Amino acid sequence: MATTKKEPVVSKYDRMSLSQKFSLIRDECSGITKSQTNEESSYTYANINDVFRPIRPAMVKYGVDWEIVLEEPTHHTPQGDPIYWKILEGRGRAVWLYEADLTIRWINVADPEDFRQITLHAIGTNDGGPDKAKGSAWTYCLKYYLFEKFNIDQGEADPDMGQNRAEDALRPHSASQSENPGRSGQRQSQGSGTRQEARKRLTGPQMDRLYRKAEACGMSREAADQRIRQKYGREDPADLSREEYDAICSSLDEAARKAQQGGDQDAQ
Repeated sequence: MATTKKEPVVSKYDRMSLSQKFSLIRDECSGITKSQTNEESSYTYANINDVFRPIRPAMVKYGVDWEIVLEEPTHHTPQGDPIYWKILEGRGRAVWLYEADLTIRWINVADPEDFRQITLHAIGTNDGGPDKAKGSAWTYCLKYYLFEKFNIDQGEADPDMGQNRAEDALRPHSASQSENPGRSGQRQSQGSGTRQEARKRLTGPQMDRLYRKAEACGMSREAADQRIRQKYGREDPADLSREEYDAICSSLDEAARKAQQGGDQDAQ
């Protein structure tokens, strides 16, 4: 007896475009459960696994995949050789700085020809070696990208507080700062304050995030520093209050959206 070949079951999601699937994933990722605790404060914060947790099942459900398809250095030697990391020294310590552009490809599983690529700038430091600096850079880069890609609510607590403290030892040394574009313009306040006052300064990863937003709307880091000085009177961008920081980040996001739509690229 001949058997009847069954036709594959076609899900309603298979007929959707990648953009439509992004919208569905975004609806299921409105918030995250923060599993990490800070030893010096009473709040919890999210690591990269907390961000993946709500996104992963939604991607499987709707048929969306992604991969990092390219890692490109942003610096080269005079001979043209790639530079992915360098050592920064100061106050008797040394940390590794990693910097590169990562290209991510999103794929519609039901239609592999329907894909989207985006390039992100990853930068991070760690005193444990170049591999850990790379891990820090990739983690922060992907975490903040996914936060914004799917409009995930981070809550009120600062997820960067207390993270990557190694670069703090380098801030008073202008020579070392010049090697690290992610920390442009940052200086430690003279006349040491209390430890609580030091925590009010923006962290290195927070400044990296601000500068990535500036670059996304066509603004250089120097121009971003100048805008901060003009608008908020802060000679050191790391001295921005959290409210000022959120405001400038929001204005840069709006400028980037306008730029994508062909509108005004200037952040207000």
